[in-house]
Amino acid sequence: MPPLTMLLLTMLLIYLVFMLLKPINFAKIMPYTPRQAALLKVVLATVLGFLLALFFITIAEWIFQLPSSILKH
Repeated sequence: MPPLTMLLLTMLLIYLVFMLLKPINFAKIMPYTPRQAALLKVVLATVLGFLLALFFITIAEWIFQLPSSILKH
């Protein structure tokens, strides 16, 4: 998979996870530090989006390598 595609997929999934986390109010969990609650949301979105992108990139690489490994023999 080309690096630009991997970068775009990673950025897209980080944004998607951030939008999914947006309705969750972390300020209720951390009432004395609302700024840290906002930072926690950004960090969680980055980590989860990166892991999700890594999952999809790995699955795509396996799919691309599967025909060559099956038809090798």
